[in-house]
Amino acid sequence: MSLSKWILNIALTIVDLCTFWIKPQANRITFVSLTQDRLSSDFKLLYEALEAEKKYDIHTNLLVFKQSITGKMHYFLNCLKQLVEYKKSRLVILNDNNYVISHKKPKTCKVVQVWHACGAIKKFGNEIQREYPIRNYDAVFANAPAWKEVYSRSFGVKPDQVYVTGMPRTDLLLQEKENNFFKRHPQCKGKKLVLYAPTFRGNIIHGFQVVSFDMKKVQESLDDWIILYKFHPLLGDIQVENCQAINVNQEDLYELMQVSDCIISDYSSVILDYSLLKKPILGYIPDYQSYSEKIGLNLSLEEYPGPICTDEDEIVAALQDLSSYDFQKEQRFQEKYMIYTDGKNTQRCVQCINQWMDSDV
Repeated sequence: MSLSKWILNIALTIVDLCTFWIKPQANRITFVSLTQDRLSSDFKLLYEALEAEKKYDIHTNLLVFKQSITGKMHYFLNCLKQLVEYKKSRLVILNDNNYVISHKKPKTCKVVQVWHACGAIKKFGNEIQREYPIRNYDAVFANAPAWKEVYSRSFGVKPDQVYVTGMPRTDLLLQEKENNFFKRHPQCKGKKLVLYAPTFRGNIIHGFQVVSFDMKKVQESLDDWIILYKFHPLLGDIQVENCQAINVNQEDLYELMQVSDCIISDYSSVILDYSLLKKPILGYIPDYQSYSEKIGLNLSLEEYPGPICTDEDEIVAALQDLSSYDFQKEQRFQEKYMIYTDGKNTQRCVQCINQWMDSDV
């Protein structure tokens, strides 16, 4: 354990002892995140739906963790604040892993994990090298029964603690709404759009990297296609120089999915969301052997919903041959890992939360 964690543990113990008198409020729900500083995605949908119930005292603790001295100090102080808020709460809702819950969860609150991805193509959580073990969750929301064993291992819960509700945000993906993409990018009108959205390599301990293809080479080989690239937020706003591909790192992922004709990804969970749209999915995976040995995958490569490419020529050939794309294979993938398409995921999650709030802790 690092020195910073030892100091944090001591501080948490002191705060815990000094707040022994705090009791949970029967109707209090607290949303906690270290990856967003405002309500968005699942959190926004759940917050609004719970607020409409008009029976809960809802609080938020939202912070974007930054790898700087100031950022680490804010995180340290926020952890102490989290502990107090957990003691006051009947239910805590997370969207990422949480050190305070894993290390010093109050017995008087329940914790539900609303993971920030629709599944886990690659191994994560307790299945990989970490600074601390993940534990003390009471429930995890998932998109299909196929994720129960994966989430059980990764989050340190029993399979029956994984509730198959679907994720609230995919309700939005399937809704028809105004999309202003072409107003921002008029040069894309009349073109075929391929969204490139890979995940990162590495981890928080050893740092993050990206494995990308030569977008300039691919773009120059495709007269009727335009590449839109959106890298994982942990990688920052990566710019691709001297290329006609369009940087959409700061744009809404679901809007990009809706306007694109095809997606290229790798081990990213975005292919799960995209499968709901019934549009082609290509994999650019040049490092399967090394990645599967170092990190590991929860799916076999044979299950990948679309063709796998390992170089730029194969990407170009796959895009030029989409008429032979196997949509039935993608449908089998979607039906196994993303079972709900009825737009009622938020409703199912709220029903679970209502039951937990009404039951004994």
